[in-house]
Amino acid sequence: MATPQQNTRIALSDRLEGLRVATTPTQANRPSDPVPASIFASTLVDNITNVALAQDYESLIPSPDELIIRQRGKRRPLTDWTPEQAASINYTRHPFQRTPTKMPLNTNMILRSSPRKRLSMGSTPPEPMLASLNSPHKVSAKQQLWPGSPIVKKIRLGDEQKPMAQTSDEIPLAKVLQGLSQQQLIDLIMDKMANDTKAEAELRSHLPIPDIEKLEQELLHAKRMIFKSLPTSRLCKKTDSTAFARASLHLMEFKRLLTNHTKQLNDSGHYDALLDYVFMAWQYVRATPNWDNITHNNVRKQCFKVLTCSCMAAIKSGGLRLGTNRIQTLEKNLHDWSQDYEDVMSCVNTINKTLSKGRTSL
Repeated sequence: MATPQQNTRIALSDRLEGLRVATTPTQANRPSDPVPASIFASTLVDNITNVALAQDYESLIPSPDELIIRQRGKRRPLTDWTPEQAASINYTRHPFQRTPTKMPLNTNMILRSSPRKRLSMGSTPPEPMLASLNSPHKVSAKQQLWPGSPIVKKIRLGDEQKPMAQTSDEIPLAKVLQGLSQQQLIDLIMDKMANDTKAEAELRSHLPIPDIEKLEQELLHAKRMIFKSLPTSRLCKKTDSTAFARASLHLMEFKRLLTNHTKQLNDSGHYDALLDYVFMAWQYVRATPNWDNITHNNVRKQCFKVLTCSCMAAIKSGGLRLGTNRIQTLEKNLHDWSQDYEDVMSCVNTINKTLSKGRTSL
């Protein structure tokens, strides 16, 4: 009868024999051949041990990728990149990066911007002459540093302090005068006509009558803005207090333009143009809305008053120099204008005095 120690040794030897058969590759039991199920069907411990040993055995055989990595050489340690390190560490070329090959010295290729090409083509600028550099005169075409370049006109000494209208001959004179103000033009003409009565008389004989067309366009625009501000609905009335509140601002602008125009013509002494402006502007003032409330028509009456005063000033200052046609036309219009503003009939007495006495002015 066997002892317990002998039974233990027999069991261990049987287990080791099973492991030796399962893990040792022989000619009869290759990895490609199927493994008998009786070897791994003994116990759970035997299966776990066999799987662990099989994984260790397969890890001993390197994979094809591992063989390629080993052939490359020793791996470089990875370093953590930071912006501070990049600023302090110089750039190093990658070990597997190819360096660009240099151009052989015996090649016939010449770079496009190389000095050798400029020397071969003969386009180098000639050495400037000392006399041409020191002299302030123009550089001729033969003495240019770069042949074919445009010649730049040099500015004379002191020309940079003069206005461009005096130094540039390319801009027409009529175009230059458009940029000057009215006072600048007056000063320019008066400086040229100083102490020259003959030239002043000749210029006065060619002075035209002021053009009031521009003044009429401004007045027409102001009148359009008045009617544009009125309500467009058929349910709203266009002459009530609500409509006046919307158009009051444009009415004041219309009155301002009318006052400035008459003052400009009266101060300049163009009484004939002032009377022509009165003929034109009276129709625009009459075309403004006539409001239901009497107090809202004060702006309209003030415009008629400005035109009446301007007409009176033109008759008194102009007299017969206004022309017979203008005076007769004014007499015909006064009766029609009296329906809009009764005080305009005061101009009739002034006209009668002028025609009876034959005065040029009252």
